[in-house]
Amino acid sequence: MPRFRSLKVLVRSWFRSEGWSKESPLPPECYGEGVATLSLVNPLFACLTEGGYMADRAAYALGGVMARLYEESHEEAKNIVRRFMWHMNEESGNIGWGIPEAFGETLAQSAPLAETFRRVLLHYVYDAPEGKSTSFCDHAPLRISCYKAIARLLEARPQYVQESMPVLRHSAEFETDEACREAARALVRKYMLTAL
Repeated sequence: MPRFRSLKVLVRSWFRSEGWSKESPLPPECYGEGVATLSLVNPLFACLTEGGYMADRAAYALGGVMARLYEESHEEAKNIVRRFMWHMNEESGNIGWGIPEAFGETLAQSAPLAETFRRVLLHYVYDAPEGKSTSFCDHAPLRISCYKAIARLLEARPQYVQESMPVLRHSAEFETDEACREAARALVRKYMLTAL
């Protein structure tokens, strides 16, 4: 079996097993000699589209892999984040399922990547006034995942709460989708006092 395929089978099986936990997000074989950190990225990407707990586990594991990858190669890690951004772009032809969760976990688990890319994640929920450039995600079910990713980022890195609040307040007021509006309002309520 090719390396990608064998790793994909291995991680999928691990995510379905009772042995999975946040303390052991990947099977022990993934940390063995001869397994390059970068080689884990594509098998984890392949699990993101499965949805449910599989996508959540893959996103969490990918966040840890990205933190490790950044230590090995800043540029390689940044390129993977740019790949997240490409998948979120309509021109890519992808719907982006699982990408916001992976983005959020990556920023939660890697301080340098959060420092560089947090505003990109925030702007997926910012529907800018007409005439202003935006990377707003106009597919509401995917946008819900963006709010979930922002929640994970702010939970792990509360230093970004204050700068996030203008975007979240804007969304809480102007969101056109009811579930997204409630997600924005929940974040505003949760962090309102922290941002003062």
